[in-house]
Order: sequence, then structure tokens, then C-alpha cells
Amino acid sequence: MDWYLRWYYGYKNFGDELLFFWIIKWIFANYTLEKLLVEVEDPQWMHHRVSKNAHLKTTDYHSYQDKIIFIQSKQHKHKWKTHIIDFLGMGKYKKIFKFFWGGEVLTDERKFPHDGRNIPLLFGRNVRKGQFVLLWGIATPHKPRTKFLYKRLFRKAQKIIVRDNISFKIVENYVSLSKTKSISKHWDSSLRSEWQQVENKIMLHQDFAVDTIHQAFEEGIGESIQHAKCILINVNGQENTPANREKILAFCKQYPLHQKIFFPCDMLDDAKQYKSLKHDIPDLIYYNWTEHNINQILNMFVICDWGIGCRLHFLLPLKLYRKTFEAIPYAEKIEKLILK
Repeated sequence: MDWYLRWYYGYKNFGDELLFFWIIKWIFANYTLEKLLVEVEDPQWMHHRVSKNAHLKTTDYHSYQDKIIFIQSKQHKHKWKTHIIDFLGMGKYKKIFKFFWGGEVLTDERKFPHDGRNIPLLFGRNVRKGQFVLLWGIATPHKPRTKFLYKRLFRKAQKIIVRDNISFKIVENYVSLSKTKSISKHWDSSLRSEWQQVENKIMLHQDFAVDTIHQAFEEGIGESIQHAKCILINVNGQENTPANREKILAFCKQYPLHQKIFFPCDMLDDAKQYKSLKHDIPDLIYYNWTEHNINQILNMFVICDWGIGCRLHFLLPLKLYRKTFEAIPYAEKIEKLILK
């Protein structure tokens, strides 16, 4: 049986890099698949990154790489055409079971349709038939339309795997509420088995990046590298404000003898912020993580002394490697996984 993994990999995001190999490993450990189709923005980029990392014990990618096929999210000359065909229920992969995956797979902090509403819009057949699994963070819903979306998707999903206790409680509340209404309406003792089945469909698993970060450390990263006096800095476009730049500058002034290294987690966003930061911090060095494998990248977090930044998967290695850091929260997931 072929299965289909849909997320936003291929946009040169370091967090995706940390997550990718362990989510693949988890899927193959928990499901019997002949092939896994992985939707990505740029298959060539994927093959490049896989070749950089496949040999590492951290990834263990070689054991299932023959079963993975990368397919481009744009399957026609124009991406909008692909979306229209999917919306009409005529997509090439419409009958294949789906894994819907994302850092925060459902959140009204993002604009339409990337708040999660693209799932029922583009994959209505899978939603109607309950042929999908939801994976990862679930943000607190604030808008009525988001609450309606949660109610529909949680009821239909075959399984929901979340990475934090807050997400788990959000899903549990919706699933429990739905089943409580059903029981109170029918008063049928036979529903007890159905209730148990619904409860079992919610699963809590730590962020898969944690597995990657720990595994890399167990391989001995940092042991053969001389300790360097350096601090790591990260900021995205949303948080590159005068107030936050002043905060970063004040942080750097505490360590005048340390190298200042800018780490752009998202090469399509964070990388653009380097120029403005370098104007304030002339000795700021740019680190291009895309030229290195995962272990080499995580070495930077092992050997650094301090860090300040906003991206989740910039802060997570600092936290797990017990470095002193300052977070610039820009989304609920930072509160859930870093500050709590």
C-alpha cells in the first residue's frame, strides 16, 4: 500500500531538516508501507539534503530510502492549477491515505489557507472518508471558523499525534465533547467500545527534532572540536523590530570577546534579516547551514556558549544542550515547547 506525507518540506528550513528523518523513521516503524510519497516543494533540494545526511547514524535513512518517492507539490505548470484539480476531487493522489504534517499543523496564527483549512479544501475525499492522520502541534483556537475546523477534522481523523501537552488537551477536549454528546443522545452502552477507540486515537509524542538532537549528541558531536567562544543569534522577519534588535545588541555587548554568529533557520525569511543586524553588529558572521550535514550543524550548538533568537528549532538545541539562551517568542509553540 502507498501512503502520502504532506507538509512544507523543501523550503530550506532548519526545523524541517531536524524533523524529517525521524518522522520518516516513525512512520515506517508504526505502519506497513510499500511506498511513501513525500510531497515537497523542490525534489532536487530534497535529494541534495538527503545525500548530505543519509550516511549518518543520526538519520538511519538508508534502511528505508528505497521506499520513499519525492513528488513536487506543483504537479502542473502552474501551482494554482494543481490546487484547482485537487479541490475538484480529481487529484492524482486523491485515493491515497494521507499524513498531514506541520510544525503547527492547525493554527489560526497563520493566514488562510495555511491555517489548516487547505486540508479539507484540497483533500476533501480523504477528510470525508477519514483516510488521514494529523501530526504535530495544534494551536489554541480563537476564531469561530478555526473551532469549526477542529471539530470536523478531529472527528474524522483516524489518528492524531501531537507533540505537547497543550495540543493534547485541545484535541482531547474536542474529541471528548463530541463523544459525550453522542452518548447523552443515544444512552447506548454499546458506545463504550467506540469511546475507547476514540480515546486511543490521540497520541502524545515528543517533538521528533528532540530525537535527532539527542541522537546526534550520542554519536559524539563536539568531542573532536576545540571549544570556541561564540554566541548564536537568530531572528525572523516578523520579530526583526527595533526593540528586538536593541535586545540582541545588548545581549552581544555582554560578550565582547565572543564571535557573533547569525544562524538563519529559514533561508527564505531569516536569511534576509542578516544585513540589518550586521549594520548594528559589524563583526556578525553568517552561518550557512545548508552547506553542512545535521551533525555538523548541531556542533555549532554544542560548542557555543550562549544564544538568542526566536525560531523554535533554533532554541530547542540550545535548551536540550543546556546552554544559556534568551527566547524572543513569536508564536504559541515557543511558549509550549521552550518556555514552559
